[in-house]
Amino acid sequence: MPDVRQLAALMITDMVGFTRMSQQAEATALRLLSEHNDVVRESVAAHGGREVKQTGDGFLVEFPSALQAVSCAIDIQRQLHDRNARVEQQDRFEIRIGLHVGDVVHREGDVFGDGVNITSRIEPVAPPGGISLSQSVQALVRTHIDRPLQSLGPKDLKNVDLPMEVYRVILPWEDPEDRSATEEQKLDQTRLAVLPLANISQQAEDAYFADGMTEELIYTLSRIPTLRIIAQTSVMAYRGTKKTAKEIGRELNVGSILEGSVRKSGSRVRITVQLVDAATEEHLWSERYDRELVDVFEIQSEISTEVAKGLKALMHAASNSGALEKPTERLDAYTEYLKGRHFWNRRTKMALRQALEHFEHAVRVDPAFARAWSGIADCYTVLANHGYESCDVALPKAKQAALRALELDPYSAEAHASLGLAYQQFESDLQAAEGRFKESIRLNPSYATARQWYSGMLHEQMRFDEALEHALKAIDLDPMAHMMHANAAALLSDMGRYDEAAERYRRAIELEPDYEGAYAELAAVHMTLWNWSGAEGLLHEALERNPSNAQALVSRARLLAARGCREEALDEVRRALDITPRSTHVIDQAAQVLRLVGSSDEAIELFEQLRVDKSGVPSAALILPLAYLDMIRLDDARRVLREDEAAGKTSVPALAFWHTVLCGVVDAASGDHVAAGRRVAEIAGYGRLNSQHSAQAMILLLMGKPDEAFARIDEAITVHDPLLLNLCSDPLFAAHRTDPRFLRVLAVMGLANAGNSM
Repeated sequence: MPDVRQLAALMITDMVGFTRMSQQAEATALRLLSEHNDVVRESVAAHGGREVKQTGDGFLVEFPSALQAVSCAIDIQRQLHDRNARVEQQDRFEIRIGLHVGDVVHREGDVFGDGVNITSRIEPVAPPGGISLSQSVQALVRTHIDRPLQSLGPKDLKNVDLPMEVYRVILPWEDPEDRSATEEQKLDQTRLAVLPLANISQQAEDAYFADGMTEELIYTLSRIPTLRIIAQTSVMAYRGTKKTAKEIGRELNVGSILEGSVRKSGSRVRITVQLVDAATEEHLWSERYDRELVDVFEIQSEISTEVAKGLKALMHAASNSGALEKPTERLDAYTEYLKGRHFWNRRTKMALRQALEHFEHAVRVDPAFARAWSGIADCYTVLANHGYESCDVALPKAKQAALRALELDPYSAEAHASLGLAYQQFESDLQAAEGRFKESIRLNPSYATARQWYSGMLHEQMRFDEALEHALKAIDLDPMAHMMHANAAALLSDMGRYDEAAERYRRAIELEPDYEGAYAELAAVHMTLWNWSGAEGLLHEALERNPSNAQALVSRARLLAARGCREEALDEVRRALDITPRSTHVIDQAAQVLRLVGSSDEAIELFEQLRVDKSGVPSAALILPLAYLDMIRLDDARRVLREDEAAGKTSVPALAFWHTVLCGVVDAASGDHVAAGRRVAEIAGYGRLNSQHSAQAMILLLMGKPDEAFARIDEAITVHDPLLLNLCSDPLFAAHRTDPRFLRVLAVMGLANAGNSM
C-alpha cells in the first residue's frame, strides 16, 4: 500500500524510572509493566484510540481527535493515581504522557514524521504522573475540557527548529497552591468580558437595543488603557448561557466579567449591571440605573466610569475612562446605529446589506454621527473584500465614509482602521495603511479588528513575525471570532507552519460552520501536505452541508485537476461560476483551474475581467501572464507585467516576489536566458518563502536546465512547497511529463496515477 500522509492526534507514554526499577527488582518491574499495559490499552480502546506500537515501557497511540487524546490521557492518570493511593510505596509507579497534533505518514501500520518526533520531545517535559501537550492541542481542547491548562513557556525541543509553547494539564489531585497560582496566572483581572446584556423587555424586538448597549459598553471600556476588553464577536456566543463565571473566565482567559440586563418600557429604560470576579465568582460591584431614554449616552459613560472604579483596586492603578461625548443628539439616529451594529456582527452578505441600510439611515437623520459613518466604511470594505460589491463602487464610498468619520471624530479607532484597510486593499499604499492601523491600535489597544487587518498588511510585506504577533493578539482579544482564526491560519500557512494553520482553520469552522471559505482554505492546506483523502473528505463535508458552497466547488476542481480528472474539474468550475458569477475569489480560483486543465482562453477572459473590475485579489495579475504564455502570446504577457509595474503593484513585497517570478518565466520563454538567470538569483534572495524552490524550477525548466530544475524541486519537496501542486499539472511544462524524475515527484506526492492521465 502507498504511504498516506495526514494530520493526527498523537500520544506517547513512558513509565518513570522503569530502567532503574528493572535493575533493582526485575520481577516486580515486569509485573508493574504488565499492569501499566492493561490500564493504558483499556483506556485507549475506550477513547477510540489506535495503538500504533509499544515502545518498551511506553506506547505510541493515534486518536481521531485531540479531545479524545486528552480525555484518554486524563483517564489514564486518574486510574493510576487512584491505584497508587491503594498500594504500598514499593508497588507504586508513575508515567509521563505527551500529546501533539501533527503531520504523520502512515506506512504498513506504523506512523512516521515530524508529528511523532515532536510528540516524543514533548512527553519528557511532563512531570511524573502528569500530562504535557503542544499548543496545537491546547488550542483545540481548552474550551472543551474541565481541567485548567498551564503554560510552561516556550521550550527548545531536540530536532525542532523553533521553540514551542508547551502546556500541562492541572489534574484534580495536584497541589491546591499550584492550581491557585495557575488560575491566577490564567485569569488576569485586567482582562474583562462584557457579556451580552439580557433583554428582559416585553418586546422581543428590543433585543437589538440590549445588543447595542453591550456594544457601547465594550466601546467605552476599551478606551481605558489599563484594560483589555474581549470583542463583541466573542462575548455574543454567551448570550443566554448557563455556564458559570469561572467557566467563562477560563474559556475567554479573563479575570473579570460584567453582566447585566436591560428592561425597556416606553420612554424609560432600566439597566442593571454587576461586576464578577471570574476566579471566585464573587460579586465585586453592582448598580441599577433607571433613566429616560434621552439620557442613554450619559448612562453608558456613567456605567463605564463606575466599572472602572470597581476595577481600580484590582489593577493597583487609577483607571478613569473619562466622560465621553454623546455620539449623537438624535435618539432615532442612535437606534438605527444600534440596529446596524446588530446586523454587522453577523457578517453575512444579507446582514451586511441590512447593516448598511441602518447606518445610512442614521447619517440621514444626523449627518454629524461619526460612528455611523465608520459603520458605512466597514460595510463597503467588507462587501468588496468578500466579492459582494465591485471595488470601483465600494472603494470611493468606503474612503469617503471613513474620512467623514475622522473629520467628525479624529479619535475614532474604527475609522482609522477602516481607512487603513482601504489604503492597503485597493491602493496598495502600505505606508499610509500602516500609519492608520498603528493609530487605531494606539487609540484602542483592545480593538481586535485593527490588529487583524494590520496583521494582514504585515503579511503582504512579508514581515511574518510581526504579522503573527498581531494575529495572535487579535485572537486573544476576540477568541470566539472565526475570522481571527482564519486570518492567523492564512499567515501560518504562508510561513510553512501547516499543522498550526490547519488547527486554526478547524477552529474557524467549529466557531462558524457556515463560513464557507474555511473549508476551501483548509482543503488547500491538506493538498499542500499531499493529504488527498483528507482534502476530499473535508470538501465532501462542506458540500453536504451546503451544495451551493462555490468556494468548496472550485477547491474540489483544483483537487480533481491535480489528479488529472479534466472533465470533472471543468464541471465543478462551471457549477461554481453559475452559483456566484460575481465573487472575485471564486472567479480567481476558477480561472486558475481552467488554465491548469487546458482552457487558458477562458482563464484569460476571467482574469481580464478581474483586472477591469480592479479586484483586490492579487493572484489575478500573477497568473494572467502564464495564461498568455500558454497561448503563445508573449507580447500580452509582457504587457500585463509592464502595466502592473506602472500601477505600483510591485511596491508590495509579496507581489514583488511573484512579479519577479513571472518576469523570469517570460524571459525564459522568450529565450532571454541571461535575464531569466538573474531572476533565479533574485528569487533566492527572498529567503523565507516556501514557494521559491518551485518558482526557480519553473524558470530553469523553460531555460532548458532540467538537472538544476529538479534539484530545486527536491528542495521544494522537503518543505511541502505549495507551488508544487500547480507545477505538476501546469501546461507550460508538459514536455517534462515523461521524465522519470517528474514521475518520481508525482509518486512522492501520491499523484502517480495522475501522471498517467495527463
